[in-house]
Amino acid sequence: MRWLEALRRPGFALYTSQPPAPYLASMPLHDHNGAILGILFNRGQNRRMSPLQIREDPGLAGMSIDTVRHLTRNYWGGYVGLLRNPRTCDWWVVRDCSGMIPCYYTTNHGITFLSSDARNFLSIARECGADSASVSFDINWRYLAGFLAHSQLQIRETGLTNVYELLAGETLRHHRGVQSVELSWDPVAFIGTDPRASLAARREALRNTVKSCIHAWASVHDWVVHCLSGGFDSSLVLALLASSPERPHIVCVNRYSAGPAEDERPYARTAARAAGTPLIEWPWNFGNKTLDASCLRSPVGAKPSITNLFGPLEAPFLAALNAAHHFDAIWTGEGGDHLFLALSTELLLTDFLRIRGIRLGLLETLRDAATLTGRSIPHLMTNALRDFCYSKRGDLDVSDAVALPSSASSLDQKMRDFIRHPWARATVGIPPGKRLQILLLAEVIHRLRPLPATQDCVELQPLLSQPIIEQCLSVPTYDLLHSGRTRGLARAAFAPDVPFEILNRESKGQTTHQVMGLIYRSLPFVSDILLDGMLVRQGLLNRAELKPILTEKTPINASQLFPVLACLAAELWTRSWARIDDSMCALSHSATPLWTPTKP
Repeated sequence: MRWLEALRRPGFALYTSQPPAPYLASMPLHDHNGAILGILFNRGQNRRMSPLQIREDPGLAGMSIDTVRHLTRNYWGGYVGLLRNPRTCDWWVVRDCSGMIPCYYTTNHGITFLSSDARNFLSIARECGADSASVSFDINWRYLAGFLAHSQLQIRETGLTNVYELLAGETLRHHRGVQSVELSWDPVAFIGTDPRASLAARREALRNTVKSCIHAWASVHDWVVHCLSGGFDSSLVLALLASSPERPHIVCVNRYSAGPAEDERPYARTAARAAGTPLIEWPWNFGNKTLDASCLRSPVGAKPSITNLFGPLEAPFLAALNAAHHFDAIWTGEGGDHLFLALSTELLLTDFLRIRGIRLGLLETLRDAATLTGRSIPHLMTNALRDFCYSKRGDLDVSDAVALPSSASSLDQKMRDFIRHPWARATVGIPPGKRLQILLLAEVIHRLRPLPATQDCVELQPLLSQPIIEQCLSVPTYDLLHSGRTRGLARAAFAPDVPFEILNRESKGQTTHQVMGLIYRSLPFVSDILLDGMLVRQGLLNRAELKPILTEKTPINASQLFPVLACLAAELWTRSWARIDDSMCALSHSATPLWTPTKP
């Protein structure tokens, strides 16, 4: 990989890859004391900001903590902001709350290195002629233990020692020689910001916010491939994308197979027809494929991921699609479940009591909770009143069984604390339904970790835009689940946009059958690599307990699927890093990666 020096000032240097990653446009700030990497939209007009507008914004010229606040309050998009005060040598690295652009960092020999791709920490030394003063990165076994307990683990630590991820909405700050991580965007700040708003006002605000954000993203792309499942979220994104004044060329793709709930083509056809866009129907086609040793040659990042297991199998499909349409972005409806609340929970009743007490509207919310959960009104009222009374004596917290997956319920307290997202520590004291929503958002925002050197276009999740996140956080759960329906408020708000058949759809597609078949066909490889693997040798997996699961006589069932996938992802990731040549496992203090703020 070649590197282009984009910015250099005393104490830091900024490099971008050549060819550049599709989302890493570099926009220098005033007097070149920093830069914005990515895409920025201004608040209100939701127009993309040009490099000149960014450079001339006086609010971004101060290079202080106020500059960070100005950036997060007046702009949104997908970006990492790099700021340095030349007088004090303080610096800040800001990652926006959408998590669109990854950001990893490590500090060695008094220099902090940051990159959107952790592999650069290894390759940059060779590119820049590193000397022998180097630091190697070892496997972080504690992180892998946490990943096996919770495969959606989203914390700052990574699978490599001394390499950390700056999470979405966080700022890495260097002040008076001390480095710290702070929240520059706090989800709790938006809870209950407008408690007296009417349902009609909330519907209108939600519709306007989502529509303006989708249209803003549409204005920056020429060719879009949209992953259209036929569910509410992907159909909504398509409808608003197609209605954009600056509509790009759109091609929709629906993936299907013959398994239970795995063929959603009738819904996708309805959505595509309503939007006036072509639809490509493409089978998952895992039926004749298996996982094998080629998985060990797949690119790896700083963290293992179940999603990355399927990258090599999907590569031919994406290559063929790109060859036919030359698209510059892949859009999805990811995040709608978490924002609009596709969740059957009785916590909406508890939230109502916490926010409004025993007053007008309680009976309607009680009926909604009964419709949503299928539980009796006496049962719901008893639980809600108990929680309400408890909250008056102390603080009501969401139980670990709700905040964490069942596989983590038997962990000791030390590990449970380790695997919690930092947002969980900041949400104690808010209504439990909103706390759960924040924890779910923390997972989905960080789920996509693209490897810039391996992709030719942006994978965009437009619903996970800052204004949409903030709008949905401001709405109480009992309004989001209005009428006792998942996505109740969103269904009402977007009734003019989404076809009737999809608007009222309650089922949800899945790929479980296809993935289970893939693992079953791959059992010889999976068994071999797991039973005699590095995780077993490290004591993170029990070989005796694992062996009966990985046999053709007892096929893996649905409850075992994700734990097995997590084990496989972690083992392949560990072996891939172990195979890297020793000369690549070094980082020189004289190397020059993407961003190197230093002391004067």
